[in-house]
Amino acid sequence: MLRAYTDSTGVEWRVWDVFPSAGTSEIGPEVFSGSLQNTAFANGWLCFESEREKRRLAPIPMGWELHEPSYLDHLRLQATLVLSRTQRRQQAVVGSHPGANGRL
Repeated sequence: MLRAYTDSTGVEWRVWDVFPSAGTSEIGPEVFSGSLQNTAFANGWLCFESEREKRRLAPIPMGWELHEPSYLDHLRLQATLVLSRTQRRQQAVVGSHPGANGRL
């Protein structure tokens, strides 16, 4: 189910539930299912997405789709920030650069 709401600062969010399955990975079911196995996300999560940010919350709260926007925003604030591929690459470059940790 897909929901949309606007938070108290005027940011528009889309929220939907995600249920992983071995058949959805292009790199093979073994790799995909193994990457989620034994994690909080193994049985699914809520995805919160705005123009600038993406977050994930697991486990999926029962009845989330029936609640008011204020409750959805409360859930969003509990969700884990997901870095984009670009942000992950930049973080990896900075982390591997000499002096990145403040030492030379």
